[in-house]
Amino acid sequence: MMRRRSSWFVAVVALAATAGIGPVDAAGQIEFSGQLDLVGVARGDGPELNQGFRGDGPFNAVRLKLFARRWVTDRIGIFAELLYDVDAAARVNGAYVVVNDLMGGPWLNARLGLAPNVVGSFGQRSTYFNVNPLIGVPLVWSYRTNLGGSGTNTAAGLTTATGEPGGGMPILYDSCWNVQWELLGEIGRFEYSVGMTPGSMSNPIRSRAVKGSTWMARVGFAPVPSVRLGLSAAEGPYLSAPTLDAAGNPPYAEDPSDFDQRLHGVDVAYQAGSWLVHSEAYRVVWEAPLVSDDLEAFGGYVELRFDFLPGWYVAGRLDGLQFSDIATGPQAGTRAPWDQDTRRTEVALGYRLAREVLLKLDWQRTTAPDVGFGRGFREPEGGGRETLRRRLCGRVSGRPRDGARGG
Repeated sequence: MMRRRSSWFVAVVALAATAGIGPVDAAGQIEFSGQLDLVGVARGDGPELNQGFRGDGPFNAVRLKLFARRWVTDRIGIFAELLYDVDAAARVNGAYVVVNDLMGGPWLNARLGLAPNVVGSFGQRSTYFNVNPLIGVPLVWSYRTNLGGSGTNTAAGLTTATGEPGGGMPILYDSCWNVQWELLGEIGRFEYSVGMTPGSMSNPIRSRAVKGSTWMARVGFAPVPSVRLGLSAAEGPYLSAPTLDAAGNPPYAEDPSDFDQRLHGVDVAYQAGSWLVHSEAYRVVWEAPLVSDDLEAFGGYVELRFDFLPGWYVAGRLDGLQFSDIATGPQAGTRAPWDQDTRRTEVALGYRLAREVLLKLDWQRTTAPDVGFGRGFREPEGGGRETLRRRLCGRVSGRPRDGARGG
């Protein structure tokens, strides 16, 4: 039996011009911009499927982003982003420095601070270009698995979803940036980005308290102007500092830095006239202290946009996650997936009413097998059901690109 969740959303997106305070020349001027989302929900359930650790999410009722940037010189820029979500506390979502042309050319630049993810393409697209034609975020960048960051998950708990109530860590996390040190640049048709962070792909904040760092890298190639290809990789510890029991003992003997998360991925972008295609695919492996098997996940999506009339477009995304089987106990041959294979379909119709206003009608369905466990997927006795939600979303934005080469 399959669990089905269906959602209709109507989005209004307004784009406002940036404001500058400071000298007239570009270097030294402070520019401000903002983005406001107003969302009304007619009915529906399962909002947790689109929410992050703090309860924030793209379909929440009110979301406000404020941006500021200042080019100190023509090569050095400072950038900041503040996020307010009605269902979460306000926070600084980004704060970093960009230094271009370190060696006098575009092949070596630096970005330091609380900055977007190095790997893949969606994080960069959603951050700099504001070109997500849909409302939702791909599963591989948002879905919270059964695996938590405490290191206390057991095989039995993972396969029955009792180990991490309310959802654990995602594979990649678009809603929270890492503090990182990054070198990036372009050499002919190639582009690269390599970085280090005290956080991790799945557990950006809590894993900073553990010794060790995660390295991240992406290499891109544009054989022709209409095609971009990328390969990404990352590896490093992901666990939080362990919680001690009443006697002061940790839940496992090893150091949390001994357990790594490893990621390999590919991304593709292609444009032909009014058609635009984006796709990403990843294989991720976690080492868990109390589980004998490595925990593997495979995820990816294909996203398509078609501009069919002036101001009008239609877009769709097919999304999927698949999880490996692990031994559930000492008995040989007893194996089960450590999370539910999940699929999502999302389509949207967009219309730019004016330069400042974009309307979206968005429909999303997330499905997973009913295997008797999971966060909200299990059906009551008597079979499945389908839900319908409508949301009205207004967005005010004048977000500029930060100017870092490769970003």
